[in-house]
Amino acid sequence: MNSWQLGDVRIDRVLEFEQPLLAPEVLFPAIRPDIVEAQRGWLEPGFLDPVSGLLVLAFHSFVITTPQTVVLVDTCSGNDRERPRKPRYHRRSWPYLANLDGAGVAPEAVDRVLCTHLHVDHVGWNTRLVGGVWVPTFPNARYLFSRREWEFWERHYRTEDFADDPYHEDSITPVMRAGQADLVADDHVIDRWVRLEPSPGHTPGHVCVRVRSGGREAVMSGDLMHHPLQCGAPELNSCFCVDADGARATRRAFLETQAENDALVMPAHFATPSAGRVRAHGDAFRFAFCGEA
Repeated sequence: MNSWQLGDVRIDRVLEFEQPLLAPEVLFPAIRPDIVEAQRGWLEPGFLDPVSGLLVLAFHSFVITTPQTVVLVDTCSGNDRERPRKPRYHRRSWPYLANLDGAGVAPEAVDRVLCTHLHVDHVGWNTRLVGGVWVPTFPNARYLFSRREWEFWERHYRTEDFADDPYHEDSITPVMRAGQADLVADDHVIDRWVRLEPSPGHTPGHVCVRVRSGGREAVMSGDLMHHPLQCGAPELNSCFCVDADGARATRRAFLETQAENDALVMPAHFATPSAGRVRAHGDAFRFAFCGEA
């Protein structure tokens, strides 16, 4: 399933790529073998590759089409990037724009681009390379960045950590230079159907995107969790989490809330079918993907 209808709002998933990618202990440094074994039965083969033992991860955007606004949430990793320290993003040629077209969305039709946070794999298609110059991919859109998120990364990008991978220079700065960026509050309202919700921890200004229409709800949760095994072990942080304690607290609170309100949860990296609902399971949770009970 790549499209969902909630009342007057349609949500489309636009895939960049999906594959077995990281060993559990790489993505989750504190994981124990028993955590994987306890969930292996429901994770294989779609979310844990039984041959390689690698976690299956997806990189995709969600397009929200309301009666007023076309909103694109997260822009993946992008093409033509020089990412020598990150081979999975280096000099790629993904069919992302073709997949966007397949969803019936032209870049010119997008009104808002929202990055849940400013990690490399959530900002890539903010821009594309045209005649050797990085230009905004969505020429008519306002790009919304959490002000708190930008203020953190604008300082951090200057550190030695980014000396060999200054991805902000090709994916964020050109949008700023083009005058298309808006720094917004973490609870910014886009229109009557779509709003942001603060979810700090993975990064300081990480936000979720809440959609309400026709008595139904969906929430794009970004990197609040990377993989469905975190539902069974909410204490697990990814190696990319900036604030370990904050990430754990936010994840646990989010899972408790979604288990109660039955919202459709749409994380940024869950493999196909990507969306589903959180169910209470003992003292933790289980992710019921679309089509499951």
